[in-house]
Amino acid sequence: MRPLAALLFVPLLFGCGVAGPGVPEYVLPAEWEPHAAVWFTYGDLSVDTVLDKVVLAMDAATMVVCAIDNDSVAASLSARFDSLGIEPTRYRVEVMGDSLIVPGVRDSGPIFLRQRDGGLAVLDPDWNYYGDHGNVVGTPQRQLAFEDSFPTMIARRMGLPVVHSNMVIEGGAVEVNGAGVLLQVEAVTMQRNPGWSRDSMEHELKRVFGVQDIIWLKEGPADDQWYFVPRLYGNVFNQGTGGHVDEFCRFVNDSTVLLAWPDDADLADSSQIISRQRMEVNLRILEKFRDRNGRALKVIKVPTPDTEFRDHVATSKRSYDRMLMEQYTGLHEGDSIRYIPAASYLNLLITNGRVFAPAYWREGLPATMKEKDERVRAILQAHFPDRTIVQLDPRAINWHGGGVHCWSQQQPMLRK
Repeated sequence: MRPLAALLFVPLLFGCGVAGPGVPEYVLPAEWEPHAAVWFTYGDLSVDTVLDKVVLAMDAATMVVCAIDNDSVAASLSARFDSLGIEPTRYRVEVMGDSLIVPGVRDSGPIFLRQRDGGLAVLDPDWNYYGDHGNVVGTPQRQLAFEDSFPTMIARRMGLPVVHSNMVIEGGAVEVNGAGVLLQVEAVTMQRNPGWSRDSMEHELKRVFGVQDIIWLKEGPADDQWYFVPRLYGNVFNQGTGGHVDEFCRFVNDSTVLLAWPDDADLADSSQIISRQRMEVNLRILEKFRDRNGRALKVIKVPTPDTEFRDHVATSKRSYDRMLMEQYTGLHEGDSIRYIPAASYLNLLITNGRVFAPAYWREGLPATMKEKDERVRAILQAHFPDRTIVQLDPRAINWHGGGVHCWSQQQPMLRK
């Protein structure tokens, strides 16, 4: 890890402090617990239009914190928020990058932990740009160092202690139930940490998140295929994380989990078949799980969006295309490629009084898409009866490889 020199460093040792035996030093709160703020990554991109809708619909008492690249973006953001009627008292801008691109706050940003005394700390794990161990993408070292130290930078600004870890832990790859259970995906966590045994990874995850049980799911859906092995079949590709859990498996309470599940009618599409096969494996794992009190999980299947395609012509002028043509010998300059986005109903944000969930139907599209949107709304409303379900079109973010959850990060309320 290459963090900046931390002003505040808290070593983690089990059994330290005044709490009794077995009480963890730090805990990752469930997402539905009260939030003091929600952080967003803003960068003058198309995704910002989706985030605007989230900010507009958020509970007005919840602070919005925008991590942005530079003063120019800050001025643009303030002008746009002003035009939308968002009061300056509702948000705070953190200019982080100057000449560097600010990374996403979910995956490489701060993961806020709660300390034994109710205060907050920031987890700063290692970072290798989604498993690019050899920096094949060619990210400048200055940018990599900035991304790696991003959580510590935020912690220092907030005056919070930092919990360091030499394990690569991406925010979108972490899901807890608030009662000691953590979801992990083998295809992500093991790929990111090739020098770690499963036992050592489990020990570290329990250390930093305060959990007792870890459920290891196998793989994510086809539309979150790892960007170094992006071919799904034929000329269909996807550029994803390789299986972040927030794309396909989410807790809605301490004993109920939602699992992405392609409908039978979707199986005419090959990518949906791939996803269904992977989810069948994950379903068996979830159904077998028992916590330390012998309690099973309730698993609810949630539909997957209809697959959409974007046509692209391979060109050596694009560095990623050059990499693809080197990797896939049958792919040549001028060949047609079809990309699918990382589209998911489960890349949703749970916050104070609201659940921000995807909706994909619009005028001119099949009625079956509208039926899926409504089915998802009903499932979420049943599990969050005291929250408003806000559905919005996330496509602008989906085509960047994620959803609203990826571009946001909750900051838990202090507990007195």
